[in-house]
Amino acid sequence: MKVELDATEVALIIGEEDGSMSVRVVSGSEMPEDAEELPAAPEIVLALAMRLLKDPDFHDEVLDWYYNQPDEDDAEEG
Repeated sequence: MKVELDATEVALIIGEEDGSMSVRVVSGSEMPEDAEELPAAPEIVLALAMRLLKDPDFHDEVLDWYYNQPDEDDAEEG
């Protein structure tokens, strides 16, 4: 599958291989190496990627949060 990103978009790509999680951050445009700080979107995505890699319980917390969100169909009915 190929996904085209706009220049202002950043993607967090999570995979699994042999029981291990892989995490990649892909930007729709090149980030200048001499930039003093990252724009908000790449910084947030990078922080999430680092937390997923360094905090083994975090992905369980994310899944728990996701499964506890109301479905869109339930929200429209209620």
